[in-house]
Amino acid sequence: MAGRRSTPDSEGTVVAIRGRRVAVDLHGTLTTCFLSGHRAVVGDRVQVVPAPGEGGKITAVLPRTTSLTRCEPNGREEVLAANLGGLLVCASVASPPYRPGLVDRFAVGSSADGLPWALVLTKVDLGVEPVIEADLARWSVLDVPILRVSVKTGEGIEALRGFLARQDGGPWCLVGHSGVGKTSLVAALLPGEDVGPIGDISAYWDQGRHTTTGGRLFTLPGGGAIADSPGIRSFLPGGLTPQLVRDHFPGLRGLRCRYRDCLHREGEEGCVAPAAVDPEVLVRYRRLLSEVAEIDARRR
Repeated sequence: MAGRRSTPDSEGTVVAIRGRRVAVDLHGTLTTCFLSGHRAVVGDRVQVVPAPGEGGKITAVLPRTTSLTRCEPNGREEVLAANLGGLLVCASVASPPYRPGLVDRFAVGSSADGLPWALVLTKVDLGVEPVIEADLARWSVLDVPILRVSVKTGEGIEALRGFLARQDGGPWCLVGHSGVGKTSLVAALLPGEDVGPIGDISAYWDQGRHTTTGGRLFTLPGGGAIADSPGIRSFLPGGLTPQLVRDHFPGLRGLRCRYRDCLHREGEEGCVAPAAVDPEVLVRYRRLLSEVAEIDARRR
C-alpha cells in the first residue's frame, strides 16, 4: 500500500496492522509504515518520518485517550485498539450460540474504561429464542442500546449505520466471538469495498474461524467510523481488580450489603446479592470475580 512521502514528524492514525507493516492515514493519504521498535494498535495516533523508498517509519506512539485491553491467563495484558468512542458488542442468535457471559465481560470492561457500548444481535433471521429475549430485556432495563441486524436480509443495517453516524469521540470497535459476523457487518456498511476475508463456521466447534488477523479501521461515508477486531473465544478485560468487577458488573452496582467491602462471594455474611440478583447472573459474576482475583493475587 504505497502513498506519498510524509513530512518529518507528521501525525497520523493507524488504520490497519499486518505484522510489522502498519497502514497510517496521513491527512487522508494511506502510507505504509514500519513499527521500528514501537508497538501500535489500530486507532493509535502516531508520529511518522519518511523511510528510504516509499512509506515511512513510526517514531512515536502518542498518548491514548481510551483503550480496549484484554488480560491473558498468565496476567499479561494486550491492548487491542485505542482512542475509541465506544464498543459494539456483537453476539449472534446461533452459529455460534449467544453467550451472555461474554457480553457481561465486555460490559464490565467498557464501564471500567469509561466507554459507552451497545449490543448488536446478529443473524436475527434465524429467530431469537426466549432465553435470548430475556437477556436482552435485562440490558434494556439498564438502558443499553440494542441493535438487531441480519446481513442476509438487510434488517437493521440502516439503523446501525444511523447509530454510528450519531456518535463522536472516536471510532466504535466491533468485538465478539469468532463467527458472529463482525466483518460481514462491515461489508454491509461499506458495499463494494474490500474489507477482508469473511469466514465460515467450524462444524466441530460451532465457532467461526479466525479470518480477521489484525484490526482495521474504516471511515463510513455517512459519518462515523468503525474498527473491526479479530474474533476471540474468551475475553477477560484488562486492568481489573475484584473491587472493579464488583463496582462495574451490570445489575450488581448499588447493592447495600451489611459490610461496605462485600464482594458478593458465596457465603459472605450479610450479603444481599443471592436475594437481589438473578441466580445465573450471580454465577457469571462470581466466575469473573474468581478469575480476576486469581490473577490479582499472583501480581502481589
